[in-house]
This record gives sequence, C-alpha cells and structure tokens, in this order.
Amino acid sequence: MTADDVNLMLAIAGGIALGFLALAALIAAISLWRISRDVRRVSRSAAEALTIVNTELPATLKELRQAATNIDRLSAELQPRVVRVDALLDEADGSLQSLRATIEAAEDIVRGPAAAMDRAKRTVSAVGAGIAGGADRLRRQVQGRR
Repeated sequence: MTADDVNLMLAIAGGIALGFLALAALIAAISLWRISRDVRRVSRSAAEALTIVNTELPATLKELRQAATNIDRLSAELQPRVVRVDALLDEADGSLQSLRATIEAAEDIVRGPAAAMDRAKRTVSAVGAGIAGGADRLRRQVQGRR
C-alpha cells in the first residue's frame, strides 16, 4: 500500500464520515422542524384558549357576583320569615293541644251519660237477677210445701 492508496482510503473514509454527518444533521434538522411545528400548534391553541378565557371570564365573574348578592339578600330576607314560621308552628301546636283538650272534654260529656246508663243497666240487671233468684227460691219453697 502506497501513500496514495492510504490517502485515497482516508479520503473515502472522510467522505463517508462526512456523508453520515450530513445525514445526521439532516435528520436533526427535520426533527427540529417537526418539533417547532408542533410547538407552534400548541402555542396557537393556547392563545385561542386564553382568548376564550379572557372574553368569558369577566361575564362569568359578573354573574357570580350577582348570584352572591342575590344569595346574601335571600338569606337576609329568610331569617325573619323563619322566625314567623316558627311562631306560627308554636301557635299551631298550642291550637292542637287546645283542640285535643276540647275533644277529650266532649268525650267526657258524651261518655258521662253513657257510663251512667251502663251503670244503671248493670244495676237493673243485678236487681233483676236477684229478684229472679228470689222468685225461683219462693217457687221451689211453695212447690216443696205442696
């Protein structure tokens, strides 16, 4: 192998290495180009989302403030009404107890004569049974004397 052959081999090896280097640089450039394209898409989407948030957020905040004001006003109006409803329930409870007492008194009034009638019937039955028993004894005595 002569010096020219060695130089030729080195030149060929250098050319091949330079070719691989160029290919690697090309692959890196293509990858970088694709990554930059994806980054542009993501940044465009983020900008669109931010625009939507910037347009919708003030209206949403305004509605939330209005809802909070309405809830505050409602809770302020609700307290006196709860007190009134509580007073009405207490009054209804008192009325119910009064009604129960009235019903019990009416039952006592109705049952009083009915109870007296029951007692009178029992007394009459007992007297009747006593008289019947005495009459039966008299009849037996009279029959026994004959």
